[in-house]
Amino acid sequence: MPLAPFFPIMTLVWAISVNTAALTSLEEMIKMNPPTDIQIYPARLGEYVFSWSGKCTCVNDIYYQLAYSYLDSRNDEPWSSSIQTHQEKVDLEYHRGILVQVKLFHQHGHDSEISSNWTKKIFRPPRDLFASVDNLSCIFYGNTYMNCSWDINEKIPQDAQYFLSYRQEYEDYINNCTNYQLDEQRNVACSGHKYEMNLLSNINICVSELSNKTKLPYCRNIIPGHFYILYAPVNVTINKITDEVKWKLPEMDYKPICYTYQINITDWSDHFQKVADVNSTKYVISRDQKKRYSVQVRATVNYNCLQSFYWSDWSKPLHIEPDSMDFSLSTIVAVVTVIFIAIVLVLVFLCTKFKLLSKVSQPIPDPKEKFKGLFEDCDGDFQKWINKNPLLMTRTEECIPVTVNEV
Repeated sequence: MPLAPFFPIMTLVWAISVNTAALTSLEEMIKMNPPTDIQIYPARLGEYVFSWSGKCTCVNDIYYQLAYSYLDSRNDEPWSSSIQTHQEKVDLEYHRGILVQVKLFHQHGHDSEISSNWTKKIFRPPRDLFASVDNLSCIFYGNTYMNCSWDINEKIPQDAQYFLSYRQEYEDYINNCTNYQLDEQRNVACSGHKYEMNLLSNINICVSELSNKTKLPYCRNIIPGHFYILYAPVNVTINKITDEVKWKLPEMDYKPICYTYQINITDWSDHFQKVADVNSTKYVISRDQKKRYSVQVRATVNYNCLQSFYWSDWSKPLHIEPDSMDFSLSTIVAVVTVIFIAIVLVLVFLCTKFKLLSKVSQPIPDPKEKFKGLFEDCDGDFQKWINKNPLLMTRTEECIPVTVNEV
């Protein structure tokens, strides 16, 4: 029997055997050589280097997987990276404490993986290893300015001094704050600093202690766009015919789709407030035209661009007074007629009750009835009437002598 027909089958069996043996050997190598001796040390500003030991010369589909998470209660997602070296540079908020994990793995196809066990290590650096500040926070305005503030430990000497620096991820250049706010003699904030980097690029913002250079800087690793605050909307107006409210942003650095607005409508009859989300710079409100309202608007950059965590300030309130009443000519005539009739009726009532008409119409006295001689005999000549009727003295007055004694 010829052997030629069996040769391909034998070759296939041999290849499968070899591959199986190689895969078994690789699996044993990976599982028997987990990483060891995880270390961490500082590098550039806000950057640290993770390193570990291992026997693997990682090529092809063999990698180390590095993962870390913070120990505090913040809801940060775990960070992970696949690399083929024994170290990795990472921007960290190291003062929060870190759980670091490393394993060796081989990606065999899309769904199959051979890996070693995780090697884990927890780093809890003492708080006094870092600059003596807490609660470092930063806000970015109008894609131009940056304000940062921090709290200083009360136990630190009064002459301790602090300065703020920041570095963009993967870059070497370090930027320093140019305008500080002082509390007595110490810097407690970086205010109005010119910021010219991309708001979507990760940056390390760090506060260092100038008086003690042995301490590590206290750092935050952030995306500036998440802490970006717009200026409040302006030119808020309403069309009272359509009840459409419109407004503008002082600066629009992005496309209209990037902005989300909130409109706050207050009914002053019961102080009820309605807040609605709006995706454009106009909104038709629903109102009772007999009531008084006020309207305010604020804005933020949404997930289409930056996904800011902050809203702008509310705009200045737009006060909407009740609509004026429009009276027709017939209504005005009717109102005037009713008022006139009411006045006439009041006057008639007063005259009847208090007999005002009879008192007003009393006759004027005739002097001829009182002084008949004056008008009948003297024709009204008063002097002639006086001379005709002289006054007679009815009693003679006596003279009483008075004696005056000389002194």
